[in-house]
Amino acid sequence: MSQNLKLRVLTALVGVPVILALLTMMGIEGVAFLSWVVSMGMLYEYCRMCFNLEDSRQKTVLALAANTFIHAFNYVIPTGLGLSFITVVPSFVFFTVFLFMVPRLFHYKGKEFLNTNEGVAVLRSHVQELMALCFGMIYCVIFPILMVGIREFSDGQHWLILTLIIIWASDSFAYFVGLRFGKHRLYETISPKKSWEGAFGGALGAVLLSVLYSRFFLPRESIYFIVPVAMILSAVGIIGDLAESLLKRAFQMKDSGSILPGHGGFLDRFDGVVFALPVMYGILRFFA
Repeated sequence: MSQNLKLRVLTALVGVPVILALLTMMGIEGVAFLSWVVSMGMLYEYCRMCFNLEDSRQKTVLALAANTFIHAFNYVIPTGLGLSFITVVPSFVFFTVFLFMVPRLFHYKGKEFLNTNEGVAVLRSHVQELMALCFGMIYCVIFPILMVGIREFSDGQHWLILTLIIIWASDSFAYFVGLRFGKHRLYETISPKKSWEGAFGGALGAVLLSVLYSRFFLPRESIYFIVPVAMILSAVGIIGDLAESLLKRAFQMKDSGSILPGHGGFLDRFDGVVFALPVMYGILRFFA
């Protein structure tokens, strides 16, 4: 067993029981806390990737403060109304704050500097960082906060745990199957190590474990419902993984962070999960 794999296993042995305790023993408060922690970790790493101007610290603090407000608001207000509000207000606030950050960004050099090629490039980067932040709030805040939305359904804690099982089982089975049998690259341009063999192995593992879990904790659900859910979420998890690989490749980063030994950062560990959460929420909302 490689050193990195040992670290992955040890981190999982510590982290998984903590996550399960939050999801099963602390009610909606535990889920809200977990979604906030995951969201804060992801957003911080995302800001480190996207903010490169000299005011990056202020922009990161703004993003993290907005994230905390959004989670607190969503906890107090029912999910539907809360999400409707918090998808609009932060963008308005960010546009306003970024607008008035311009003079500080240019050190009051005046419109003459703004009209130079360097000034235009800085201003363009400033606006691009604004757009990146608006997208980041969806990716790193709205997606994780749907943990709370899923928890509010009947048997919500089991659906939430099932989502994690599907994504992480798919990831683990894909790694080992791909390592042993992988020959045909899945998307070599973005993630050269992923293979079609690994993807199919991951989906099979996710289906098997999800069926097993549902027999004990979701006995009313038909296998003909659980299996398609597992296959869909397994595919979505792969897309989420590739999406994060695109970000890392664009910003020339091997891992998004190092806070989770053997796994990298929060983005590395929860990239597939946050893509799966809105899909699971939609499935439960319209089909369960």
